[in-house]
Amino acid sequence: MGEYCILYPRLLKLWLPLPEARLGATKEQKAKVRRAYEKKVKFTHDNGLPIWNGEFGPVYARELFDGGDWQGVNKSRILLLRDQLALYEEERIPWSIWLYKDIGFQGMTYVGPTTPYMTIFKDFLLKKHRLAIDAWGADSTSVDHIYKPLEDFIKENVDEKYRALYPAPVWKFEQRISRLSRNMLLAEYLVQEWADHFVGLSFEELDALAASFKLENCVQRQELNKTLVEFKGTYEK
Repeated sequence: MGEYCILYPRLLKLWLPLPEARLGATKEQKAKVRRAYEKKVKFTHDNGLPIWNGEFGPVYARELFDGGDWQGVNKSRILLLRDQLALYEEERIPWSIWLYKDIGFQGMTYVGPTTPYMTIFKDFLLKKHRLAIDAWGADSTSVDHIYKPLEDFIKENVDEKYRALYPAPVWKFEQRISRLSRNMLLAEYLVQEWADHFVGLSFEELDALAASFKLENCVQRQELNKTLVEFKGTYEK
């Protein structure tokens, strides 16, 4: 990387719940994508550096975890992704989507919902989701009322000029509180609970858990993959 290349950061925070339905459908929404892009690439353009985006992509709603109009939410996020890829095509920016395989959160493929892993860990994964334990992509709506008083308490007792602790400005003030209290402190107590799911399992049962992640036991995210194939020929023209 160094002076020759700079890793292009995520264009938009696609892993968060989108407040706008069908984002990407209007001129105003497309302009929002353009503004976010121009803000992100200012440094690279000012310094004559090349751009490669190797970490971006939506986080998808899941029926089991999110309910409601989860399919509509995902349609919105694909529309936003298409706007992003169209902009990359226009600007001739090479890219690599993130990521390939997971348990249904973001990947091009994901572990099937009826596999041994998803069956055994179903209740635990629902608990993690409800508590917004994960720092990446968690929806904290259901627990904000718990952590907001803590944020307010610290604000009342720490002058604003002393709040910018490392790694500021990467973590905003509120993010630091949530990461330390929820994603580290509370999450630490759940590590052993997760591990205990493996206690007493036979070699065959453990092997079946691992086999849940084999490609033949995974589901393809069809709309995402169709979109990626459509835009893959950008640099073949």
